[in-house]
Amino acid sequence: MMTNLASAISGRLVVLAVASVIVFALLNLLPGDPATVMLGLDASPDSIAALHHQLGLDASPATRYLRWISGLLHGEAGTSYAYDVPVRGLILERFQSTLPLILLATGLALLIGLPTGAIAATHRGKGLDLAVMATLQFLKSIPDFWLAMMMTLLFSLTLHWFPAGGFTGWNAGFFTGLRALFLPTVALAIPQAAITARFMRSSLIDVLNQDFIRTARAQGYSRTAVLWKIAIPNALIPVLTLIGIQLPVLVTGAIIVESVFNIPGCGKLLLEAVNQRDIPVVQNLVMLIVAGVLLLNLALSIIVRWLDPRLAGERA
Repeated sequence: MMTNLASAISGRLVVLAVASVIVFALLNLLPGDPATVMLGLDASPDSIAALHHQLGLDASPATRYLRWISGLLHGEAGTSYAYDVPVRGLILERFQSTLPLILLATGLALLIGLPTGAIAATHRGKGLDLAVMATLQFLKSIPDFWLAMMMTLLFSLTLHWFPAGGFTGWNAGFFTGLRALFLPTVALAIPQAAITARFMRSSLIDVLNQDFIRTARAQGYSRTAVLWKIAIPNALIPVLTLIGIQLPVLVTGAIIVESVFNIPGCGKLLLEAVNQRDIPVVQNLVMLIVAGVLLLNLALSIIVRWLDPRLAGERA
């Protein structure tokens, strides 16, 4: 087990290193010069050259990459070009809204998706199953930005139940912050809940068709006992893998949702940084997302192998 874990960690470190090279290379291929963006199109060549030197952009790509990685290893992420503040503090400040948003959206998606998928699976081929599947297909196809705008129009501008946007932080009170994040959470969670429900339905149907389910029924277990004690726990194992796969999708959706609701989170920060060619913010924020996804996948792999002893001998 320890050997498999060490191998899994080593593999993910290699992926992280490769991702750092790709992120750095892509940012250097993007059109637009950060110095020109900061000084304006009318800036003189001497002013642009001086700013290049000040920002370290006149060094070779290899030097700038090694400088960036060395800073990361020492806990330094550099200074934002646009905000002129340390990138680490800027990202941590924005994470106070983004992390709760993603966690709440994931929890809500599971809370809605798991029982919905289980209900559809246990009524396979019947009217309820067909209705649920049609509804899920509709919800899955709704764009995040459209759902966010419609919810703002209905619940904020028409009914005045929730604020139309913004996030004052948790210092204003837990329930005040939760109320501000409610609509963004729902807008982000609904499409993910539809995907989770469809996946749960397929997984549970597959488990119900396995031989060990028929064996349990033959041994006298009731249908309810077989469903809750055997089928659903086994069907949940693939769903854990889905959570890791869907995390990048949630992050992408958070960028859109935060922009619509004007939430000062990491998604909105990333979008602004790309537009402003704020390279230190973009590359460090993207690497943080990649590292988070890899860490979550590793944790879920360990949990899956703990839940399913048949996988104990496989690599994480």
